[in-house]
Amino acid sequence: MGVEVVEVATHPGLKTARLEEALWALLDEFTITQDVICILTDDKHVRQLNRDFRNKDMPTDVLSFEMHDEIHPSPPLGEIYISLDRAEEQAKEAGHSVNREVLHLAIHGTLHLLGYEHDSEAGYNTMRAKEEQYLTSYHS
Repeated sequence: MGVEVVEVATHPGLKTARLEEALWALLDEFTITQDVICILTDDKHVRQLNRDFRNKDMPTDVLSFEMHDEIHPSPPLGEIYISLDRAEEQAKEAGHSVNREVLHLAIHGTLHLLGYEHDSEAGYNTMRAKEEQYLTSYHS
């Protein structure tokens, strides 16, 4: 199992090593042996992905894509794309750090890769509780 954080875009003071450690711990808790790739990017890139894969022509904060690869014996679990533009705006609105917001979005994206969904009230409540649990555990 591995976690790779790829910085396509950057933000001053962003602690990618801490983000990587938190995702490692989360995957370990679920005994996941596959890799996760977390791509930190911008609104333009995320908007393009959202348009291409979800037919939604707008930026969003986080997108997760499961990897299904029959060629490789152990493909990555998936990729998580985080818009640092959205993260910065949402952090400002919520009154907390960009590091906390990026961690929250990475946890949210990882939970999607693990099968959690928020398309019902029960699913939303379960996923939100898990996000808060892990955010509290991993954010310092």
